[in-house]
Amino acid sequence: MSTQFTNRQWRLPNNENKSKQSNYSMDFDGSGYITCNQISQLNSTTAFSISVWCKLDNVSGILGDYVSRVGVKLDWNDHLGGFLQFTTKTTGSNNYLKYNVARDSNWHHIVCTYDAGVRYIYLDGVSVANDSAAPTQMISTLGDNFLIGKHQQPTSMAGQIDAVAIFDYALTDGTGGTVNQIAALYGSSSTGIGNPMAISGGGKPVAYYQLGDKSAFNGANYLVPNIAAQEDDGDIATSYSPYALDFDAASGDEINTNYIPPTGASARTISIWFYQDTSANADICGYGTNTVAGLFDIILYGGNVYVHGYGAGQDYGKGAYTVGVWNHYVITYDGTTAKGYVNNVATPENTVTLSTGTTNTFKIGNGYFNIGNFNGKLSNCSIWNAALTSAQVSELYNEGVPSNLNNHSAYSNLVSWWQLGSNSSFNTNWTVLDEKGSNNGTSVNMTEADIVDGVGSSANGLSSGMGGDEVIGDAPYSTANSLSVNMDVEDRVTDTPS
Repeated sequence: MSTQFTNRQWRLPNNENKSKQSNYSMDFDGSGYITCNQISQLNSTTAFSISVWCKLDNVSGILGDYVSRVGVKLDWNDHLGGFLQFTTKTTGSNNYLKYNVARDSNWHHIVCTYDAGVRYIYLDGVSVANDSAAPTQMISTLGDNFLIGKHQQPTSMAGQIDAVAIFDYALTDGTGGTVNQIAALYGSSSTGIGNPMAISGGGKPVAYYQLGDKSAFNGANYLVPNIAAQEDDGDIATSYSPYALDFDAASGDEINTNYIPPTGASARTISIWFYQDTSANADICGYGTNTVAGLFDIILYGGNVYVHGYGAGQDYGKGAYTVGVWNHYVITYDGTTAKGYVNNVATPENTVTLSTGTTNTFKIGNGYFNIGNFNGKLSNCSIWNAALTSAQVSELYNEGVPSNLNNHSAYSNLVSWWQLGSNSSFNTNWTVLDEKGSNNGTSVNMTEADIVDGVGSSANGLSSGMGGDEVIGDAPYSTANSLSVNMDVEDRVTDTPS
């Protein structure tokens, strides 16, 4: 990973590590842990794999979905000198695979595979234990949360963990002519750990928690995104922006930017992702005025999302949206015709006449129609100085997950882009970086807790008992990485020594 900012800190890896998959991990002190949503692939299934990096100097409960002595877990058992224990149980009776190993302070890669009752433990790329004594299928009624740093038992882990990945099949080790997926995940000191999202010879993981590299602190807990965001069509895609900001209409939450819109019939496009908590009329964003005809304010009204043009009473780009899920809305204007897109579906075109400009700046979470602030989550708002084509709108939609707009085919037409949450810092107010222009946004009436999980992800994690200083610059094959202190997202500048 290259230098990046994650809500509280700049993470600046040692130069020799910058191309590696992971440079930061999380340090657990014996009281904190991470709760993820239920991962159904660990229940009612005949095959799965768990991959994790950790230090064995002081581990106990490493991870698992284990309730009332039933379920799946990986832990360290001090009994009889200490051993790794991979448990898959459908009843309260003992049913586990173990491997005796001495504690040390080195990073180790552990992979546990389960396939119709056959279990393997791999340590640092090598098979060290296996059996066929497990139940042939896990139960479907477990339904509890997957934990990292413990496994539903009182004891939490003290030590470091990194790169937890779960697959819905048994990873292969190269025997019988198979691809050696275990070795690929193990990686090497020169290249770093393997990338679970790029595994060959099988599907991508159903869950992948990078921990230190992507986790963001919200003032009380860490948000730990599941990088393997699962889309509705079953494909796996990596969201470029794992976070969003949560707006409270009752508190008057909004983001003010310095962007002033163009005048008259200038071509333009606005794109935004929104998740409305409950049905209500509201402004999502805009820069209009009640006295100038035809300027853009994106609103929710009567179950539709569309643009209201002031003065002339022009409404255009209208389409239905769904409350309680993420929606993507785009409005394009080519100087004569406006067209909307709701979740990549085009709305009827409208002929629109725009008047002179306004000195009003662009707002996010509110606008100028005065029907109410937005209540819910917003992500990835962008403004373009051209009417994007339907193909370019499809690029923005990206099968339901925000993408890196620096790689968009119309990048030269991008004016401003606010990820909202990602590349944002909090100090009294949120500073929301404009990724393309110089129109950074500043929040009103918002708190650090307003950073939340973003679009298109599932089974995300939330910490408990962790204070905000657990991300450290140490990871497998990667040491001496830096973390900033008392710096914000605006502290990166382009001026360098010449």
